Amino acid sequence: MRWTKEEKLKMVLEYKKNGFTPTVEGCSRKTMHDRILVWAKIYDAYGDSGLEHRSRHWTYEVKTNAVQRVLDGESYHEVAHSLGMSSKTQVTTWHRKYLELGWDGLKLDGRGRKRKMGNKPVKPSKSKSQTEEIVELRKRLEYLEAENAYLKKLAALVQQRKAQEQKKK
Repeated sequence: MRWTKEEKLKMVLEYKKNGFTPTVEGCSRKTMHDRILVWAKIYDAYGDSGLEHRSRHWTYEVKTNAVQRVLDGESYHEVAHSLGMSSKTQVTTWHRKYLELGWDGLKLDGRGRKRKMGNKPVKPSKSKSQTEEIVELRKRLEYLEAENAYLKKLAALVQQRKAQEQKKK
């Protein structure tokens, strides 16, 4: 359920005045209570403007700062609250992207509809000449062949150890 700024403000003020948490159909009392507590914290920090719906586009600097704070030991909730968010979800997503893709992963803007795989046009590489591309592909091939040989040797060693263990038994 999406609440308007006025509804949130009314519930926060009622909660601060009487400690009253309303019951809402389709929402447990505890869930509603927790939601109002978050709204109250945001209200205390930012006033009633903090309860407005915002469509924000977070900058790379804000994202990196938030992730760094999480890495330094701050909780997702604390970081999200300081940014005026009512949920830790966005900060968690940024942290996960950092862990998967590094700092550059935070530069990616994942908004919008994803392209279908078959419709993606193939763009020719304009920055590299064919010879540079061939050299790069050969290096990649050498690396993959070495990796493949390593994995084959590793599998052979594992199989050899298993055979030795079975002979001992």
